[in-house]
Amino acid sequence: MKRYITICLFCILLVACKNTPYSDETTKSDLRAPAYPLLTLHPQMKLWSMTDQLNKQNVTFGGSKQFPFIGFLRVDGVMYRFMGSKELPMQAIAPMALDHEKWEGKFTCLIPDDGWEQPGFDDKRWQVAQGAFGTPGMWEAKTQWVSSDIWVRREVNVDPFLLEHKKIYLRYSHDDVFQLYINGKQLVSTGYNWGANFKVEVPDSILQTMKGGKAVIAVHCENREGGGLVDFGLFAEESTIPVETLAPISYEKEWTGKYTMEQPKEKCEAADFDDAAWTEGQAAFGTDDQRNVHTSWFSPNIWVRRTLTFDPALVKNKQLYLRYSHDDVFQLYVNGKRLVSTGYEWKSDLRVDIPDSIAETMKDGKAVIAVHCENRMGGALVDFGLYAELKEARQKTVDVQATQTHYTFGCGDVELKLSFTAPYLLDDLETLARPVNYISYQVKALDDKEHDVAIYFEMDPHEAFDAGQSTQMYEKDGLVLMKTGKENQKLWVDKDREDRAWGYFYLGTKDNVTCAQGDAAEMRACFMKEGDLKQMRKSNEKRYAAFAQKLDVNSNFPQHLTAAFDGLYTMAYFGEDLRPYWNKDGEKTIEDVYEEAEKEYKEVMARCYAFDRQLMTDAYLAGGKEYAELCALAYRQSVSAFQMSESSEGELLYFTPQVGPLDEYYPASPLFLHYNPKLVEAMLNPFFYYSESGKWGKPYPVHDLGGYPIVNGQTIGGDMPAEEAGNGLIMTAAIAIMEKNASYAEKHWNTLTQWVEYLWETGPDTEDQLTTDNFAGRCDHHANLSVKVILGIASYAKLAEMLNKKEEAIKYMDLAHGMAKEWEVAVFDGDHYRLAFDQPDSWGMKYNLVWDRLLDLNVFPERVTRKDVNFYLTKMNEFGCPLDSRHSYTKTDWTVWTGAMSRDRMTFRKFILPLHKFMNETGDRVPMADLINTDRATVVDFRGRSVVGGYFIRLLE
Repeated sequence: MKRYITICLFCILLVACKNTPYSDETTKSDLRAPAYPLLTLHPQMKLWSMTDQLNKQNVTFGGSKQFPFIGFLRVDGVMYRFMGSKELPMQAIAPMALDHEKWEGKFTCLIPDDGWEQPGFDDKRWQVAQGAFGTPGMWEAKTQWVSSDIWVRREVNVDPFLLEHKKIYLRYSHDDVFQLYINGKQLVSTGYNWGANFKVEVPDSILQTMKGGKAVIAVHCENREGGGLVDFGLFAEESTIPVETLAPISYEKEWTGKYTMEQPKEKCEAADFDDAAWTEGQAAFGTDDQRNVHTSWFSPNIWVRRTLTFDPALVKNKQLYLRYSHDDVFQLYVNGKRLVSTGYEWKSDLRVDIPDSIAETMKDGKAVIAVHCENRMGGALVDFGLYAELKEARQKTVDVQATQTHYTFGCGDVELKLSFTAPYLLDDLETLARPVNYISYQVKALDDKEHDVAIYFEMDPHEAFDAGQSTQMYEKDGLVLMKTGKENQKLWVDKDREDRAWGYFYLGTKDNVTCAQGDAAEMRACFMKEGDLKQMRKSNEKRYAAFAQKLDVNSNFPQHLTAAFDGLYTMAYFGEDLRPYWNKDGEKTIEDVYEEAEKEYKEVMARCYAFDRQLMTDAYLAGGKEYAELCALAYRQSVSAFQMSESSEGELLYFTPQVGPLDEYYPASPLFLHYNPKLVEAMLNPFFYYSESGKWGKPYPVHDLGGYPIVNGQTIGGDMPAEEAGNGLIMTAAIAIMEKNASYAEKHWNTLTQWVEYLWETGPDTEDQLTTDNFAGRCDHHANLSVKVILGIASYAKLAEMLNKKEEAIKYMDLAHGMAKEWEVAVFDGDHYRLAFDQPDSWGMKYNLVWDRLLDLNVFPERVTRKDVNFYLTKMNEFGCPLDSRHSYTKTDWTVWTGAMSRDRMTFRKFILPLHKFMNETGDRVPMADLINTDRATVVDFRGRSVVGGYFIRLLE
């Protein structure tokens, strides 16, 4: 009967959690994130925005590579770009090392036979190596070149479609004398000089030799002294939607205006000023040594007026901007309103957007541009022109929540809300494991009128995924999907952990959309004209893919696209190829996942909003607004580092690509302990398995278990015996405290006993053992590592007590208390405690002490933590307390733990506020770093790691 009641209660709770009321309210975060998480589908499939404005540059893939993912909103025929860069990147036919890409060629440093530059030359005796080629110190160089001369040949496949439809360019870097040939025809020949990233268009005479789809690029470079470098690539230039020229600058087309060199009457900048007495002159105006000067100007001052007429619709439909050149002091007005005012400087071809306040005066299609320029010495110049291009959406807000990043944009008379959602609901393993994110969007009218609104998304997956021509779009069971990934994938062949070697990225929806593949500029033009892609012609170009969708204005619920990643397998786990948890039985397809995700979209979105609100509330109560904002930013970064699988024995596995190190799971664990301790069990399961299988054979845990894709034992050199044994024991005790039972510990009791006995034998002085903070320099007799040993022993005692093993509980708790007394005496240093037993006048964070209170161990007297915390407060710099007395940098996770050692909320905030200030102000636009300087707002290392889950430690109280 009890069992029946329990089942009924569980079902009621399950139904309740599946019917969350929908509300898109958030507790807004005002933190300016160093990087904004957008899509987080897989440890190796993440998209970030590294700028505060989503439409200022392309999003970033994997933390470093630019990924063209563009968004436009079309409102009543007017286009607004809300995401991504306006520039279309050049398409790499053959990439350069300068772009952080790999390429391979043949080379020799011996003088070759005649005809070495010809396509048919026999180069089979030349060496094969990776480009670029250069002397030590050239960062691009992957193959060292130390002789005076080098000859390089590179065979390239060229799509004939590109030759017919695109301009083809060669880009190259060289140091020193350099000659380059394509199919035997010389394209480049330099003298004795050097430089990087030159660009030259390939002429028709050479393009004709490439029509068969092949090109041999042959290079000779002579290094006469200093550095040497050879790097080159072949590229196709993307066409763009043309800029409209309303009034050209003079070197594009001649223009005339009225000018005077005598002081004019007041308000000469006004549109209605009478300039009849001024002289007509052809631009540009300046001294003879300046560009395209047609009207000489030798006096100190000149005033110029130019009257323009143009299509009034452009004022509403396009972004107007001015291009100008000047020398020296320069002021420019449009219809009497000042737009530009410089100091004493001279510059060419600058750009300035015309703001709405000035555009409003131009809505009748008329404008007078008035200029004053003062030449103080040397050359003089005045030139300017008016242009129009597609509008940028005006970003109003950005808000990073735990599972979502929200943007709002002003697009003319409507407002767009754009949300990126990763449904990381840790108490729901099925939803957590499903490899999908949502891109949601909805618009509302700002003027209470009806509007014709459509949205457009376009991406170029080629570079990020090495997709080649494999990107495809297809429909199945009502789904419209784009699929992309590396061509010719073979399981486990590529063992480079940093390379997205296999798996497929998907983007699609069940909503009513139109889609196309083809030339990006052509697709944009089609959407701009039609509001959809129905009329887009079939194209051989497969690089770009786009979706377009008509939007319901003022709807109560957003429309969306769903992004997914099918990793196929997660890893080879001790000889067993593991599938991801969502497909653990191998019976699901990615289309099945889409069906589930689409069916549950509304409910999942409601739960994500509710979760985000609750997290902000809980964290605010624990540590204030700034702490809540840090936790919200840290959440997705930490969770997205993990994958989930199930072993053949049915054991849950939760792991990062490295499967460890255990000393990275330890700092990450507070987040998962708070929301689902079963996931911390799943982190530890591989480590217990390795010890209990007999594969390890040592009385302490392994540091790591190898990394993607092969997991079969430690690969990072150097054991950390005390560190990892302490981690394993403390984490297991934390699981028991959170779950209110020690059944997981009981399952692994023999292994835990082996680990605690090792710590007992080691004693409080760990001598020369490695620590997790060894990056700061080797430190023997480390006091904080000793704390971990002592609390690891006390954790075992706590577990023994929970399992009613009274003798072991008393024995090991007494042992821990004795060691703690010994420790306090050994590291006492007046008003603080030492960094190491044998280093007087040193200090360092004893962040491991936080577990003494959280696990209710009470091994160390409260005076120990109080004294150390008070001392750290005297060492604070602008952005926090240094990790120890040797450096000015700190670890952010350990900073939060150190603050959490204090029960006092205000003391905790003294550690949090400088950390929040750092994240808010740093100019290093990277995913949240955990090794930062405290005396300046710069990152040292360790970017985008899971350890920021440690920020949640205050929520464990």
